[in-house]
Amino acid sequence: MTDDSPRILYVDTEADQRILLAAMLEYRGFHVSTAKRALDALQLIAMEHFHIVVVDYELPDMTGAQLAQEIRAVEPQARVILFSGRPHLPAGELAFVDVHIVKGSLLDTIIETIRGLLQSPNLSPYPAA
Repeated sequence: MTDDSPRILYVDTEADQRILLAAMLEYRGFHVSTAKRALDALQLIAMEHFHIVVVDYELPDMTGAQLAQEIRAVEPQARVILFSGRPHLPAGELAFVDVHIVKGSLLDTIIETIRGLLQSPNLSPYPAA
């Protein structure tokens, strides 16, 4: 991993999930930070630039959909992936989300999704000055 590795923030209340996915993403060459609550994530986003934010839907202080909206307000270029145990969510819940992935999906699916989002023409490698 290098300093120019894509930066990912993973937000999930479950410590085992955070540790496992973060380790697998780091192994694949990403720089990963984690948070267990939405407010922790927003503090990290205020201090650092993230290319991708992976958010669990079930957070103790707000839903992942609400967090996605907050992320868009402070880091509009970041791509947001919403993890949910539900295969279908109402369109309003996905308004500020780039991709919805059902929890339990294969790691390769998650990696491919992240790489696809990183190739997006609207994604700038660094925050706007």
